[in-house]
Amino acid sequence: MSRKCVPCREELGLLIMRTATMIRRKADSNVYMNKVHKITGSNGWILGYLAEHEDEDVYQKDIEEKFCVTRSTVSKVLKGMESKGLLRRESVSSDARLKRLVLTEEGREINNNALAERKELENRIRKGLSDEEFDTLMRLLRKVAYNMHEE
Repeated sequence: MSRKCVPCREELGLLIMRTATMIRRKADSNVYMNKVHKITGSNGWILGYLAEHEDEDVYQKDIEEKFCVTRSTVSKVLKGMESKGLLRRESVSSDARLKRLVLTEEGREINNNALAERKELENRIRKGLSDEEFDTLMRLLRKVAYNMHEE
């Protein structure tokens, strides 16, 4: 880690923000996703979520909640992914306002090909952590996320 990447003070919020930025940069540099298909790591995580939930109805609201992002941000991201042919929005007969998000064959293929790089990123994040340390970290980060979710 270079000196410029080490926080100068041990503030938890700053450390989490910097770590998240480094993870996002690494995810966005995913060779297969970025260089071949011109999509970001965030798009890849959305593709992964849709692939994992293909047997369920997934809507924009689900993406907003899962990734803790605003409606306008998700709308913009989904529109871009739709224009690239990675997903489509299908009307729901019970409510014309709802649009179910469905992976296209291309989106499914890109997700399948990018799985290895996402697993490699996850392994890099976990590197040097015992299972117990990892479980503790996850538990503590969930608490922090819950604290930030409170109004």
